[in-house]
Amino acid sequence: MAEALIPQPRVVRAPREAEALPAAESLPPEGYAVLIDAHGAVSMVAPDAAGERHARATLAQLSSPGPLLIVDWPELPIRGVIEGFYGAPWTHEQRLELMGLSERLKLNTYVYGPKDDPYHRIDWRTPYPSAELARLAELVAAAAAHGVDFVYALHPAMSMRFSDDAEHALLHAKAAQLHSIGIGTIALLFDDVPAELTDDRDVEVFGTGGRGLGLAHGATCARFEREFMAPRGISRPLLMVPTDYAGDDPSPYRTALAEALPTTARVWWTGHDVVVGTIDRDDIDRAGAAFERELVLWDNFPVNDFDRTRAFLGPLHGRTTHVADSALRGVTVNPMVEFEPSAFGIASAADWAWDTPGYDESRSADAALRFVGGADAEALAPLVAALSSWPPSAPQFPGLSALLKAALRGEPHDGLAALLHGIAAAGTVRRPGLQPWIDAGSSMASAAAAALRLLHGSNDAASVRALFDDAESHFAGVARDSLPAFVREVLRRHEPAASPTGAAIRVFSRPEPTAGELEVLAHLHARGYRTSATDEPALVIVMPGSSEESAVAAAATGTPVLAWAHVAALGLSTEPERILTQTRIDIVEPSHPLAAGLSGAVDVYRGPWFMNYAVPGDDDAIVVARTTFEQRPAIVHYPSRDAVAFFFAKDAASRWLVTPEGLRLFDAAVDLLLGPSELPRGDELQSPLSNAPVNTDIS
Repeated sequence: MAEALIPQPRVVRAPREAEALPAAESLPPEGYAVLIDAHGAVSMVAPDAAGERHARATLAQLSSPGPLLIVDWPELPIRGVIEGFYGAPWTHEQRLELMGLSERLKLNTYVYGPKDDPYHRIDWRTPYPSAELARLAELVAAAAAHGVDFVYALHPAMSMRFSDDAEHALLHAKAAQLHSIGIGTIALLFDDVPAELTDDRDVEVFGTGGRGLGLAHGATCARFEREFMAPRGISRPLLMVPTDYAGDDPSPYRTALAEALPTTARVWWTGHDVVVGTIDRDDIDRAGAAFERELVLWDNFPVNDFDRTRAFLGPLHGRTTHVADSALRGVTVNPMVEFEPSAFGIASAADWAWDTPGYDESRSADAALRFVGGADAEALAPLVAALSSWPPSAPQFPGLSALLKAALRGEPHDGLAALLHGIAAAGTVRRPGLQPWIDAGSSMASAAAAALRLLHGSNDAASVRALFDDAESHFAGVARDSLPAFVREVLRRHEPAASPTGAAIRVFSRPEPTAGELEVLAHLHARGYRTSATDEPALVIVMPGSSEESAVAAAATGTPVLAWAHVAALGLSTEPERILTQTRIDIVEPSHPLAAGLSGAVDVYRGPWFMNYAVPGDDDAIVVARTTFEQRPAIVHYPSRDAVAFFFAKDAASRWLVTPEGLRLFDAAVDLLLGPSELPRGDELQSPLSNAPVNTDIS
């Protein structure tokens, strides 16, 4: 069973006759050695309490020890998790559970930095109320009990006036409150803020541009070390996140930061980009030279706050195994908003951080599956494989995609049915945190398996359609870049095509429309409208990825326009914007036809997603709905221009995303702009589930 240990120990072998353990003082910090003789007697040595704890963690994973010698130590001194994602923070109970998980995985650091805790970032000046402070104190104590360093990441940069002594006093007072409950490490964060100073006094003191910002941030860190840390005897290096945290090369900001930052400070860095597939030794060396400091990798893996439909359950991918003698001193992984699914990636990252030279991605994936899945590991294996790709831009399950394409071409596709069955069968597993993907994967794989049987002539289209409609209702996605397209193509071949005869609508989209954009076309066809690019249009719809020039030219003819892209170029907004993590809008003009009879707060998305908004400049613009968060205009009517700006984003009318109410609002916009004379008669309407031909010859 030693090969299934995670992290994998450096030396694991049968002991030689009469072999003794090495001396404790000969082992590196946090190292340990364990000897199990033929009779099962265990002896161990370690140079420190951390090493003893790691030895016990290893022994706890061994189910059948046998004669065994393990000699082990970590490569990176800082190994942990940073709760730094956007979205609902983890619960107190989940954080307590993480401390135990960290001990089992030999992680020694937890960084508290949830973006949605107001006292961490937006209200950084405000002390924690007593109840919240007590919960933090309980968490700090739990971390210490499990050998985990609790790091509080304080983020003053959104609003701090860096030249104001009173602001520094407030920063130090907030840190003092945190220090009073046993937090010994307080980091300073300056990420995700404007790239230059915005306060006139700050500009006067520090200067303009990236250089001024870098000097301000470095000086703030130096003052924090001098006036807060030193008087309290805190000698460990200050940790900080720069604004310029991604990339490898020098910049005015980084050069100035290095001038002002304490020489012992360590800089968090995300790699050559914010979310990366690879980090090699050259990246580390160049970044270390650019910052002129030791680095800690803020690894945005397996974070999913940018796409909450995805779960990343695979191993840490593309990380160099050559970090010795580099500037890299540690890694903290930024996990998913969902706690339980994050454990797969955390376990694999712990494996890499412990022994980077010996890291084996495939072995780590297997060990993480067994470690997290436990008794469910075998049943979950096909689903985990379907959710293992990294980076997020990579094909989601290349092996499955290749088999699906082969099946459509009539080529051999051995193993496809078994693979789909395995993903579907995982639906019997009950794991609350992972359940959205378990259920979604099972539903979509069942639909794909039914489509495969239809392709082979042993099923009917109606059965496949029913399964597919259910599968498409899940917000969570499993192999969404291949499974739905396969089912759609099989249904296209086997369902009768309808022929819309209603008004012509010109749809501008990308050359290869997304599934959600195809849903817009299918929905328009189901309502009886034509979308041929050759017909004179009664309405123009502008979607992302389309040619801005062509869309603007079409709108200039006076044709009514419905748009959720190029809104600034079309004159419907003074700025093109979109925001993340939206699910609902507030109807502020319920009597307007665009409100579709709805009022109040309306859920238009099934889960957090991008939402477009407009900033109208026209005096006659009517804001019908606003995003619930920040109250941005989400549906705007321009009567004098016969135009509507709409909240859809790039995934448009995807059934996994848009609720029936969201689609109802879309229909209201189409109906308003077409006018009564162009609306389809009742006998022209088709079922929304009909296989209306989707003309992909769109602009």
